[in-house]
Amino acid sequence: MATHALPLFPLGLVLFPSAPLALHIFEPRYREMIASCLDQNQPFGVVLITSGVAEQPNATFHMVGTTAQISDGVKLDDGRYLINTLGQQRFRIDSIQRSQPYDVAMVSYLEEGRESLAEGADRTLRRLYDRYWDAIAAATGVRAEAASLPEDVVDLTYWMAHRLQVENAQKQHWLECDVATRLREMETSLRAELSLLPAHPGSPFEGGWRGPGSWN
Repeated sequence: MATHALPLFPLGLVLFPSAPLALHIFEPRYREMIASCLDQNQPFGVVLITSGVAEQPNATFHMVGTTAQISDGVKLDDGRYLINTLGQQRFRIDSIQRSQPYDVAMVSYLEEGRESLAEGADRTLRRLYDRYWDAIAAATGVRAEAASLPEDVVDLTYWMAHRLQVENAQKQHWLECDVATRLREMETSLRAELSLLPAHPGSPFEGGWRGPGSWN
């Protein structure tokens, strides 16, 4: 498997393929990294921190992350950057070079394993999503238009993973696991969310419902 050099940006979040991420770059070493990425039209890798903070050079992080491609941005007069990025490919870190102010890793890009999926494997998740929005409308009396779901099953799982408000450890697990596992576990998460919603339309606060806590 081919390896690629990729500058790393450890953060306190999990980035998924196709997910947007806006960043304010103020630390000098990451300003240098972003300047290099812009100059070479190169992505950088977002990895979830396991201990420490991004501003500290001794922060540790997970070995699986997602590349972020800069879509647009602006450099401020004081040297800071405001950038918008989009998640692209999952990768696994093979080794890390610490010869620069920021870490550069040799990474291998991960395949999605679509061959393990049966035809129509995403139907249940799509039905649960529809039921969820119907339940929200019944509970609130307001029918908001549901977002359009991605057609591709892998894209669908990343779309859901980005929006479900679960712990970062769970998001990291979803990033690392195969698509079939993501489908099964997201079905479980949506069923759990549905169980918290009122059973009868017109009774928005029965059963202690407190609103759609799992979605942005």
